[in-house]
Amino acid sequence: MDNRQIFDTLFRRHYDELFFFARRYLPDEEDCHDVVSAAFESVWKNMGSLEMDNIRHYLYTVVRSRCIDLLRRTAKHKQYVDYAAKMSAVAIQPDRLGEQDDRLAIVRRLLDEMGPPTNDILRACYVEGKKYREVAEDMGISVSTVKKHIVKALKFIREYKKCIEA
Repeated sequence: MDNRQIFDTLFRRHYDELFFFARRYLPDEEDCHDVVSAAFESVWKNMGSLEMDNIRHYLYTVVRSRCIDLLRRTAKHKQYVDYAAKMSAVAIQPDRLGEQDDRLAIVRRLLDEMGPPTNDILRACYVEGKKYREVAEDMGISVSTVKKHIVKALKFIREYKKCIEA
């Protein structure tokens, strides 16, 4: 049997069971078809290096991993949509537009006054949502240095807030 025939047999034998396996994770049938098709695409690309004795296990592992990845992406997307809807609801209230512009101007001015690398670290952690470890690796510094800059930035913000309230 050549690779094409082997693949065709695998596809016919396992597609339906993999589809129903994916349905246990994903609510949308089209997503399930996409995930299973991607798993078979992976088999086709790696046909020469896969052991035929373990192919079924490989397919299930790929389908499961892709389902979980899709669920994570969907959750992140939903979080972003919810956040954007919440922010835009606040932003479009006519009585609060000026207030929001003032706050953004204050935040920008504070970040500029902090200067690099403190403002870069604060942006990476709080705006981009990166973990301290990620920021440390990106900037080539230690995690403790990142923490020190975060403490410095938060202290600076607290002091500024005290000055405004006084």
